[in-house]
Amino acid sequence: MGEASDGDLVLSSSGVLRRWAAFLLDQLILGSLWFLLSSWTGVVYLSVSRWPGDPQNLMALAAVLGSLGIFLHAAYWIVFLGGCGQTPGKMVLGLEVVSREGRAIGYRRAACRWLGMLLAMLPLGLGFFGVLVTRERRGLHDWLAGTRVVRASPARADSLR
Repeated sequence: MGEASDGDLVLSSSGVLRRWAAFLLDQLILGSLWFLLSSWTGVVYLSVSRWPGDPQNLMALAAVLGSLGIFLHAAYWIVFLGGCGQTPGKMVLGLEVVSREGRAIGYRRAACRWLGMLLAMLPLGLGFFGVLVTRERRGLHDWLAGTRVVRASPARADSLR
């Protein structure tokens, strides 16, 4: 694992399995939230229309639910990473996202990183290959945003404030 020094602090790159587990936990949280909100949206839809619905209305409902999913995904990643450098999954597994220099990333880099995640997924997830093979464990989204995922420590959390 790659390590870099940030003054007195040593930044240790996260392992692949820990990152994957944090990502899966985040997806479980997001999926659960989307399911809950989609269920309520479906209840509202059924309360104002008859079943089976008109195909155009069903297509509109599908578009709303898809848009809701994209909005939730973007808001979750950008707000958590921009605000505190950690998603709930990364918090549980002791990881944080920092700039290459070891500083907090802020909302602009978090948004760039989220867009980079979308790009990394497009060619069958090949944009994540760098996490497996590079010393700093950086994927396309990390390269585009100038970020890296490191092991969190109490000393680092205090230094970012």
